[in-house]
Amino acid sequence: PGRQGKIFVNGQPVGYMGQVHPKVTANYSIGDDTYIAVLDIDILLPFASFDHKYEGIAKYPAVTRDLSLVVPKNILAGDIEDMIKSKAGKYLEELKLFDIYEGSQIKAGYKSMAYSLSFRAKDRTLDDQIVGESMNKILKGLESLGIELRS
Repeated sequence: PGRQGKIFVNGQPVGYMGQVHPKVTANYSIGDDTYIAVLDIDILLPFASFDHKYEGIAKYPAVTRDLSLVVPKNILAGDIEDMIKSKAGKYLEELKLFDIYEGSQIKAGYKSMAYSLSFRAKDRTLDDQIVGESMNKILKGLESLGIELRS
């Protein structure tokens, strides 16, 4: 009882959500962890965009690279991701942070962060030279932030 919240878009209330009371879930045999949301579609529609374009399934394979980095603790993941995106070029399709580690195996004042990068061209299979050039630009950009490759 009492787990509820209002939903806002740009400061305007558009609905509410909450956990269904245990007496109601018991009465209908629907389980204790049942939630409900009510949205006002008339208020939400002006915020919706119907300008979506279909892109078919990729014909060519992605090339993936993992980066394991030693990063000063004061540098945020967003700063690293912005740097990677700015240096990667037009073929960067996806960027994922998949590990953060702070511990005895990393020097004091630093953390280890690992990213997975996927590159893909729509018109051909990328070769190692193109991906390698992008990775070199990324590494130079990261070095300018005081970030090193983890060995």
